[in-house]
Amino acid sequence: MSDSDPAGTIFTLFNEIGIINQLSTARFARALSPDLNPSEFGVLNHFVRLGDQKSPSYLAKAFQMTKPSMTAILAKLQSKGYVEIVGSDADRRRKIVTITETGRAARQRGMAAMAPLAALLLENQDLDALQKILPTLTALREFLDQERNAVDGLG
Repeated sequence: MSDSDPAGTIFTLFNEIGIINQLSTARFARALSPDLNPSEFGVLNHFVRLGDQKSPSYLAKAFQMTKPSMTAILAKLQSKGYVEIVGSDADRRRKIVTITETGRAARQRGMAAMAPLAALLLENQDLDALQKILPTLTALREFLDQERNAVDGLG
């Protein structure tokens, strides 16, 4: 690949990210099982990182999935006691989702479940090299988040 093919570079970048996502998600799913699946963990992680008090519609847009798919994930999390879903004070038809302390603990267990993979990566990858690419990956994710938010009307 050369500098004269920027579209090819972008394709290769997203292809590599996609493959990494598939491999890491499959590994993560095995580590999380049977308590959570990666989609459920993702919602809990979203709340811990960005705060809770989100509507199912907002979450569906943020995760780029249909509202029924997000509603199914939230129902599973609610049945496990990991989130609470209540009617909005302003509009009882509107639902608000909040993570519980039990949900925070489940998210923490999920993080801990990745420890063996983290150890394996540290044995086989250059930590300095990984740390050097993080700012670029973060900037790319932030750009794509902003672009998605602009398209989907998220704030």
